[in-house]
Amino acid sequence: MVISMGCLDGDESGAAWGAEVIRGGGCVVWALPTDATCAAFARARVGATMRALRMPDVLVRDAATMVSELATNTYRHAPGTSAELYAYRTGERARIVVKVFDGAPWKGAVRPGPPSSPLDEGGRGFELVKALAWEHGGFWGVHRSRSRLAFAPVAGKAAYFGLPMPGVALPVPRKDPAEAARELEAALGGRGLRPLHRCEGWGMAVLSVRAEITVWARRHGFVVTMPSVGTVRYPLWEVTEVAEAIVRCGEDLDAR
Repeated sequence: MVISMGCLDGDESGAAWGAEVIRGGGCVVWALPTDATCAAFARARVGATMRALRMPDVLVRDAATMVSELATNTYRHAPGTSAELYAYRTGERARIVVKVFDGAPWKGAVRPGPPSSPLDEGGRGFELVKALAWEHGGFWGVHRSRSRLAFAPVAGKAAYFGLPMPGVALPVPRKDPAEAARELEAALGGRGLRPLHRCEGWGMAVLSVRAEITVWARRHGFVVTMPSVGTVRYPLWEVTEVAEAIVRCGEDLDAR
């Protein structure tokens, strides 16, 4: 489930609603302003949502700093392009993932390793994101992606980080294989991945995305085959993360 936040996204009820979407395994999406207010907008939305999730103050503060850096990078280096902000949860060891998408051309991966020396020149925004993610036992990175909100999805890149969600009550959403496959098909179709072919039967569903990417939805979870990463398993509720991985793989294949 993807929720595009509208007029409520700046108040407490909007933040509470977004937090419930994330708890339930869904993804909250905001359109980022394309002017100098984008960093403040991103800080406010992510901070309010994480507070509504009752995450520790130190994580809320550092996440606001991190998303501010990512949004500022988009404003400075991808002016005039589509810009979007996402938040969702992932993994058995629960993490909140925050992504900033922009429609600027791909310029290559950023090394997602440990923080480099403070004396290194350049990339200070990413260095700060990297340092804070590692400090909290999280992760970060940049990958090719596609927009969610544009009428005609556009290619671009997403910079992201993930942080732990200690003490947050997180239910395990229940989905049957057919329901999960249909939701994934809708998510991919909305990103412009077509044609898709789905079949159901014998308590499972199969979704063919393209010749190189196939998804099996079974009672115990998704099984996804993709070039370069092989076979990866996900819980059925992780539709957002599966869609993100497939979109990323498809964009990488198209760039070859």
